[in-house]
Amino acid sequence: MASKRDKVKDIDRFSIICPLNRCYVCGTTQNIHIHEVFGGQNRSKSKSDGMCIGLCGPHHNLSSNGIHYNKILDERVKKQAEKIWIKNYCDKDLSPSDKINLFIKRYGINYLDEGEVI
Repeated sequence: MASKRDKVKDIDRFSIICPLNRCYVCGTTQNIHIHEVFGGQNRSKSKSDGMCIGLCGPHHNLSSNGIHYNKILDERVKKQAEKIWIKNYCDKDLSPSDKINLFIKRYGINYLDEGEVI
């Protein structure tokens, strides 16, 4: 269950990753959908933390290249978002493993590869 902190209306979504008015993949400003990077049970946390990106229809869910069907794109975005979350929400003096553990505590999973620089 989401906490009060996690209650963000769709219209109030924001991004600490990129501007929401253009596609994260191709840069177009046409037919933009807002995508929560960490969906499912983490959707409200994504909204609360600014883990949203703008995607054009084809890069969202209107083609096989869309993030919902393209595992490589989905994982790339999740890794980038995790790094940005750590940069914005973790104390800079924490060790890399402590930062990753805070992300895991929040989202339940780590998307970064072992030894990946954060």
